Amino acid sequence: MTDDNTIKRIGYRILYDAKGCSFSDHNEYQANFNVAGKYDVQIYFGPKPKHGIQIVSDYSKYYVPGSEARFGKTEFMIEADGSTGCGPFFFETVVSVQTDEQSSIANTQDDLLRHAESRREEFRDVIYLVAGIVGLRFQRQFVLEPFNDNALAWMDDTLSQGVRTPVLENLELISINENGIKHLEALKQSFASLTVDVLAKHSLIFHWLLRAWHERDHLHTFIALFVPLEALLTTFTESKMSAEEKRLAKSIRMLIKKHAGSNAEDLLSFVNRLVDRTGPTLDDRFVDVATFAKLPGWEADIEAFKKFKRMRNMLLHGSDTNVEQKLTVGEEEVRTLQDLVERYVNYCLFRDNNVYQSRWRPQIRETAESKSN
Repeated sequence: MTDDNTIKRIGYRILYDAKGCSFSDHNEYQANFNVAGKYDVQIYFGPKPKHGIQIVSDYSKYYVPGSEARFGKTEFMIEADGSTGCGPFFFETVVSVQTDEQSSIANTQDDLLRHAESRREEFRDVIYLVAGIVGLRFQRQFVLEPFNDNALAWMDDTLSQGVRTPVLENLELISINENGIKHLEALKQSFASLTVDVLAKHSLIFHWLLRAWHERDHLHTFIALFVPLEALLTTFTESKMSAEEKRLAKSIRMLIKKHAGSNAEDLLSFVNRLVDRTGPTLDDRFVDVATFAKLPGWEADIEAFKKFKRMRNMLLHGSDTNVEQKLTVGEEEVRTLQDLVERYVNYCLFRDNNVYQSRWRPQIRETAESKSN
């Protein structure tokens, strides 16, 4: 328990193994400063990070049913001793704030650590800004290899640290039967008949789908999944204007000819250039594919795609500054988007819905109308 006079702070740190880096005239360097009038930041360059080094070893990346899973062991070191493969030079960035009204009621350091974890993405954004500038202005090697990534909590001068171990992914036992062998044999003819141009377009889609499958972080997976989807929609949909858009463009040209006078030629040239660059939006392209394919739950797929595209745009371009929006990308969103991408990549290439089955695949929710089609 704590009394009302206890000073409580929460924060986060990322420790980078600064490969090949050192100081020419100093052993270490530390600086403290404020960011945006809200966040206290401490940076450290040197062999002995202020919050130590967490060494996680002997862990499994995947768990296969029936096999043994190793959950890892964590050791704490003041400095690298040469036996762990990290160091000897590090760059550490720590961001901290005094507790807000919600987290100030925490009575234990474990409670404070949970509050720090709940604000992980907020704190990471500050660290990314600072670390990114260090990498950009000095050398990317300072921030090339994130080594530790963990929450921090202080009660007065007593520090507690969270421990982040690698994520253990649960896999399934998969066995290929005779039907699977026949399917593999049947693919030989499809591979042989590919043109070089089609090979390049299809390879691009799978290059990025494989990258997304390999990704471990939910946020990075979510963003990565959009690349094969956009490549797919660009490859398998028309880039021409719709009949309605052509009608509107024709009306604009007629108005220019009638009313623009001496500027008509320049204005028509400008409009023609705009028209040449005009094509269907990503939303339009997906609607076209989903409406044509009519896979189970296709109407829900359209709504899900629009939602996920808005989320992607917010992540990459920021949200409306006049509207307070909180965006969370979790396991459910990633699995739903992955399912959508896999089903439509499969459909566009094979014209069926025989994508691989998994207990992790979300249940398809069909509307009454889509069931009747």
